[in-house]
Order: sequence, then structure tokens, then C-alpha cells
Amino acid sequence: MKPKLFLLLTIFLFIGCASNGAERKPMRSKNFISQEEINELTIARTAKDAIEIARPTWLRGRGIDPSVFMNGMLMGDLDQLGNISIISVKEIKFLPSAEATTMYGTNNMGGVIEIKSK
Repeated sequence: MKPKLFLLLTIFLFIGCASNGAERKPMRSKNFISQEEINELTIARTAKDAIEIARPTWLRGRGIDPSVFMNGMLMGDLDQLGNISIISVKEIKFLPSAEATTMYGTNNMGGVIEIKSK
């Protein structure tokens, strides 16, 4: 009886762990938009469009809006995202307030949207 039970449990375990055949996509970082992901956003024309499609939570109010930096230079507030062509963007990163203030100073308590150009 025990060998049959063992065999039954082994088959059940094997079937439970088997893949359903669907290809799994890697999880995307909640604070990073890569060049590959930007290329998939075919309807995006500006950095703002890309963020609205891929990571809309970055633009939602937390009391203080994030600052926008491009290649380490302050561009301004969120309105500047509409002036940055997606064609020129290599990657976009969101830095939460603790990281943003460490990297860019205490005037960035709302975080930073950091854009690197091609």
C-alpha cells in the first residue's frame, strides 16, 4: 500500500509543479523603464506618454510632485516630461524621496524621475 501511495503522491506533485506551457515574461521593475520596454510603447511620443502608459503611479499625487532630471541636470517639474521626445530617451527611473534627496538634495522630497538620453 505504501508504494502505491508514494507513487500517487509523486505523480500529483509532478503534475502540480509542471508548467502550463505558457511563456513567462520577466517581472518589470516598478521603478525602472528600460530601453526595451520603451521600444514596446509604440504609441508613446514623449517621456510623459511613456510613464502614463507604463508606470502611471509615478505621476499620481503623493502630496509633493517628483522633480524631473535628465542626465543629472534638473529639468523642472512634471510638466517638463511632455517636452522630452521618447526618441531621445534611453531609460527612465523613479527615485523615491529618500534616494532622491541623497542623490539630488533635500528639494526633492517628492522623489525624482530620472531620464537618461541616448
